[in-house]
Amino acid sequence: MQLTVLGANGTYPTAGRPASGYLVSDGETNLWMDAGPGTYLALCRELDPMEVDAVFLSHRHPDHCSDIFALYHSIAYGPGRRGRLRVVCPDGLPEALAAFLQHPAALDSAFEFVTAGDGDSVRLGSLDVSMVRTNHPPPTLAPRVSAGSRSVTYTADTGPSDAVASHAAGSDLLLAEASMTGRRGPDSYPHHMTGAEAGTMAAAAGVGRLVLTHIPAHQDPDRILAEAESEFDGRVELAVPGARMTV
Repeated sequence: MQLTVLGANGTYPTAGRPASGYLVSDGETNLWMDAGPGTYLALCRELDPMEVDAVFLSHRHPDHCSDIFALYHSIAYGPGRRGRLRVVCPDGLPEALAAFLQHPAALDSAFEFVTAGDGDSVRLGSLDVSMVRTNHPPPTLAPRVSAGSRSVTYTADTGPSDAVASHAAGSDLLLAEASMTGRRGPDSYPHHMTGAEAGTMAAAAGVGRLVLTHIPAHQDPDRILAEAESEFDGRVELAVPGARMTV
C-alpha cells in the first residue's frame, strides 16, 4: 500500500502547498482521502482523475473538501468516466455541498454519497475503511484504511482523543494533524492537536510511523516535529506534498 501526500497545509493553501489531501493505493484501488484546495491539480500529477475509485471526505470545512467540485465537473462534463463515483463522508455533508451549488440533484449525477458515522466500516474496492468520530466540530471522521495486514490511520482534524488513539492502535502509519505548537493552556483551542499531542497519540497507539500534517503556513514545522519527537520514540516526519510512502 502507498500513501501519497497531495497537500498538507492546515486551514489554507499556499504557493506549491495545497491544503489537506492524500492518495491511498494498493495497486488495485485508488482512494482520494480529503480534497482540500489545490489537491485536485496535485492528484492530476499522480494519475488520471478518472482512475480514482472512491473518495473519502472527513468533514465539511473547505480546507478538506472544496476540490470535490473540480472532480465533479471533470466527471460531469469531461470525456472520461460515465458512472457515479462513491464518496464516503459524514452525515450532512452531501446536502452542504449541494446547497453551495444551489442544485440539490447535480452532484448525484457524478457521485454516490455514502454517509457514515462513528464505528462504521465500508469496503472500497480492495480497501477496508473503518471510521471513528473525532474531537472536532462539525461531525468529523477519522478513517483507518487497511489492505490485508497493512493499515494507515488518518486522524483528520481532531483535538486529543482517546477514541482516535484506540482506533489507530497498531497501525503501520499514523497520519496525524499537528496544527499547534507549545504547551496547551486553558484558552487553547481544544479541537486541534499540538505536535507533542500528536506524538503522545502515536505512542499510545503503538504505531510504526508518525507523519505530521495539517500544519498551518504560519506555524514552524520544525518546532512541531521536535515536539512530536519528544513524545514518540519511533520514526517521525513531516507530510510534504509529492511524498510517496510505502506502508
